Amino acid sequence: MSISIIERADAEHQNPVRRPAPTDLVRTIDGVHAPAAGAWEIRRGQNIRLTARGLRTRSVPTRLAHGTLVVTDELLGSSLDFAVLVPDTGSYVGFSTRVSRLLSVESWQGAGTVTTAGGSCPVSLSLRYNGVFCQRGRPPSLWLTIEATVVLPEMSVAVVGRRVRRLKIAAELNLNPRQPVSHTAGS
Repeated sequence: MSISIIERADAEHQNPVRRPAPTDLVRTIDGVHAPAAGAWEIRRGQNIRLTARGLRTRSVPTRLAHGTLVVTDELLGSSLDFAVLVPDTGSYVGFSTRVSRLLSVESWQGAGTVTTAGGSCPVSLSLRYNGVFCQRGRPPSLWLTIEATVVLPEMSVAVVGRRVRRLKIAAELNLNPRQPVSHTAGS
């Protein structure tokens, strides 16, 4: 069994206990732990913070509608697709990105598209893999940090009753490995 790695100092965590992670979910690249290749599902309902700046900063905690991270063998070219629902508006903001640059084995830059009802535009996301961890009674989780500032020049999204053209996105997400689909005869 491989030990999951929590990248931040133990003193920064309320519960720095490390538990073994299944060996098929963690691999070592150049001496550093990385997620195993394959699909990781982002559980619905997790918080993603959208922040809009104007005369004052407005922050809206949004909920994740759905999402998937597909990790490739080389990490470069891995894809992250997710959508968030902006509360009280019914507006969705969708992200579709590919890892275009490896800053390190744990830190990646993603490039892609952000889409709203008003259109789409390019987006760049900073992604950080923080390890795979296990909690009693729960499936293993990949801890992923996402940060980005999105400029929406030709479209706007309603945040706290105002239309904004620049959003800051921040999230600490837990992803679970996609379970293989078993096929039985006759189905």
